[in-house]
Formats: sequence, C-alpha cells, structure tokens
Amino acid sequence: WNDQRMNVMLDEGGILTAIESAPDACAEVWWGKRLAAVGVTLASADRDFLGELLTDAWEQKAPARLLSGR
Repeated sequence: WNDQRMNVMLDEGGILTAIESAPDACAEVWWGKRLAAVGVTLASADRDFLGELLTDAWEQKAPARLLSGR
C-alpha cells in the first residue's frame, strides 16, 4: 500500500464482491497463489464503500468478545 492505495484483507467472497461493486476502484491482490486482499485506489473509492470494506475486514478478524452486541 501507499498514499494512493490500500489493501483490505477480506475473505475471497468479499474480495470478489468488492471488485464487482467498484471495478474502477478495486483490484485483486494475490499472495503467491492465494487471493489475499482487495486493493483499493483511494481517489476512486467512495468513502462509504471504503468504510464498509474496512468494517467487514475488522469483523472478520476481531475477537468475538468485541463483536458481541454489534
């Protein structure tokens, strides 16, 4: 990543959905043979869309005790 681009770690379904939803802002990021993240071009991404991606990524990694009540 850099000032113009951010990688968001999602499951494969989330990555593919993000790319389908915003193909001008999103691209596949591969780690070896594994689809590992969605690369987001920040200038092209809608702020709310990026917020949803980051929330999804956080929910996939957050401890269960932090997710209870959400």
